[in-house]
Amino acid sequence: MDNDLFLGPDANARFLLERLRGHHEEGAIGAQTQVMDSILLSSDPESGVTGEFVTRPGMMLALRMEPSGQQQPRWQSMHIPLGPIEIAPGSIFGVVIKSSAPASITTQICLRSGRAEGFVDQHFTKTLVSFAQPSTHLDVLEMKNLPTVPRSAPWRDLILFFRPGRVEIELTDIRIFLV
Repeated sequence: MDNDLFLGPDANARFLLERLRGHHEEGAIGAQTQVMDSILLSSDPESGVTGEFVTRPGMMLALRMEPSGQQQPRWQSMHIPLGPIEIAPGSIFGVVIKSSAPASITTQICLRSGRAEGFVDQHFTKTLVSFAQPSTHLDVLEMKNLPTVPRSAPWRDLILFFRPGRVEIELTDIRIFLV
């Protein structure tokens, strides 16, 4: 995609996701793996996670991760930078994710907001469940009920925390919205 015609406070993030939808790349997975621009796969370095990822038009990301060490990973995740999205007190921030997996797998979704010192994590209430049949997941955060989420932040990430251990999943589409 050549033009960034998206509008609104979430425009940069939606443009990044649109670019990922059309991206084509393959690579090996390590403790920190750059998928595209600042989209990052991250895992516990002590567990020796290895694997592969593939992006291609029509499928945002397919990945296979396997811990090779003796220790179960403390985390395995995908970080999608959202930029400094301003969120009004009455807003709703939502995600829609289309996925599938050869064996059932659960994923926790989190909105991470940067602060001067550290960050604040707000997990979505529903768990993304992926299984053999393609499925669509929808969840929202209602800001009026979340006083700990800063309305203004220098940066935000959408994070998908995969279950610790072997992960094999296809993320066909990821969309965010702010209303």
